[in-house]
Amino acid sequence: MKKIIIISCIILVLIFLNYPVFGSYGISYLIIFTCFVAICFSGAKIYFPRDEDYDSVEKEANQLEKYDGDFQYTNDGFYNKHKNPVELIKWDEIISVYSFSIPVSKHKRERGLEIITDKSSYEFNRSTPGIKKLSNEMYNHLPDWQLNSPTIRINNHGLEKTKLYERHHEKNL
Repeated sequence: MKKIIIISCIILVLIFLNYPVFGSYGISYLIIFTCFVAICFSGAKIYFPRDEDYDSVEKEANQLEKYDGDFQYTNDGFYNKHKNPVELIKWDEIISVYSFSIPVSKHKRERGLEIITDKSSYEFNRSTPGIKKLSNEMYNHLPDWQLNSPTIRINNHGLEKTKLYERHHEKNL
């Protein structure tokens, strides 16, 4: 990038010394404009480098999807290791799953998942370790996962919920 800036500056000096280049003012203006554009973009790249590229973002996303965090998965369900004692939440006990969004301040919202089971209900926010893998596991183990459900405003405080899953059959008791 520094080489591009130096070359552009040398070209600009040569054009100012030999103005007009090739006997045409239009060509001179075009070369001057091109050099200024190259200097601006190269300078921006030097002062604001982006360390993130597609591969690093993809690698981080893959790590988040593989990270168990506060959960341990089995064929029957998953363990919530955050609770004492560790609790097994079975896939077939889940009645519904909601995505929620609660305003915390004027410009910030807290987002997460609400899981309602036969025994209890659980809320996991976006910063819960392993939440990405939990949502992927629920998508794989629960039938009729609804990604296109409408978001519903629940109260006047701005709570919004989106139904992701609801069990349609009753268990035989």
